[in-house]
Amino acid sequence: MRKKLLVLLGVALLLFLFLGAVNNLLSSWLVPMIGDRMDWRSRWFMGRHGIDCGEVKVHGDPTTATNCVLKADSQGRPFRVRYDIMGYDSAVAGGIVLTPRGEFYGLSFNGDPAGQGGTSLFRQHVTTTPCPRPVHLWVNPKGRINCFQQQLSPPAGITAPNFEPY
Repeated sequence: MRKKLLVLLGVALLLFLFLGAVNNLLSSWLVPMIGDRMDWRSRWFMGRHGIDCGEVKVHGDPTTATNCVLKADSQGRPFRVRYDIMGYDSAVAGGIVLTPRGEFYGLSFNGDPAGQGGTSLFRQHVTTTPCPRPVHLWVNPKGRINCFQQQLSPPAGITAPNFEPY
C-alpha cells in the first residue's frame, strides 16, 4: 500500500513538473488544427447558418471583416468576427457575435491566463458579455467593431468588457 502511494505521488509530481511543457507541445500542434476556445464559442453562438466574417491578425487590416459585420448586421444575419490583439504574455483577442435569436455578445479571449505564452490547450479562457441595449455597433479608430464604446480606452480591469484597449 505504501509503495503504491509513493508511486502515485511520484507520478503526480512528474505530471506537475512537466505539464507545462507537455501542454505547450500539445497546444502548438493541436490548436492550429482544431481552433481555440474563442473559435468554438463564437461558432456555437453564431450557429450553422451564420456568416463567418473571419479573423483579423495583429496589425492586420480589419476593413474586410468590419464591412462583413456591418453588412450581416444590416441584413439581420447571425455573424462572428475576431480581432487578434497584441498580448503581453499570451494570445489575446476580442470579437463580436450575433446569435440567430438576435442577441449580441462581446467575446474576450486570453490564450493563457497563467502567462506562459501563446495559447494553452487547457488554460485558455473566453469571457462572454452581452452587448448593452439598445445595441449599437461602433467602428472604432482602429477600424474594428465594438459594441461597448466607440473610443479606445484602457479597460478598467482585466475582466472589463472593453476588449479593445489599443
